[in-house]
Amino acid sequence: MPQLPPIVLDLDGVVLQTNLLKHRAMLSLFEDCPEQSAISEYILSNVGVRRDVKIAHILRTFARGSATDDLGHYLVAYAGKLEQLLRSAPLVPGVEDFLRSDRSFFLSSSAPEPEIELQLRSRGLWSRFERVFGASKPKAMALSEVHQASGSRPVFFGDSPPDLDAAVEAGASFVAVVFERDNFAGVPVVKLPDFTSAERVQYCIDAASRAVV
Repeated sequence: MPQLPPIVLDLDGVVLQTNLLKHRAMLSLFEDCPEQSAISEYILSNVGVRRDVKIAHILRTFARGSATDDLGHYLVAYAGKLEQLLRSAPLVPGVEDFLRSDRSFFLSSSAPEPEIELQLRSRGLWSRFERVFGASKPKAMALSEVHQASGSRPVFFGDSPPDLDAAVEAGASFVAVVFERDNFAGVPVVKLPDFTSAERVQYCIDAASRAVV
């Protein structure tokens, strides 16, 4: 039998239904800012971007604040708002069964490592991953490391344009998970609505593996 490619999953929007929760939490930091709609659209359009980068951009562009002086305060406030919300975040449908299949799984997320570990351990999923990469490791580098360690081109399941960019940079295959939001309108990528159909998931893996990145 041919070797199965290693599978790399993003966390938010791929394993956990957390993108809209995080959007709400981040937007609430700027509830007194008159440019709420522009901030909201920016957050939604930049899932997969590290939170410090997004908040710094909002401060500079919309809130007219000083990113250098205020960023730490906003990051602490954001983490506090998230703590309760994330505890009740549901899994993306079907992903738990997928993670229990006979494959090599890795995770690459822009979230902080302690947050990732807490969310995975609390759901009994930590042991399903051979290695977990967080915010300190850019996704393209994580994908390259998986490729080098396994000797096989990985398939990256992501939900944002930066995830696709990372896959292209690393030469990985890419499947766009569009359960919470389709961020790939007009982009020729393989799309997966959720993980409830094993046949559909396998079709997407095969199609992505054949695609040229």
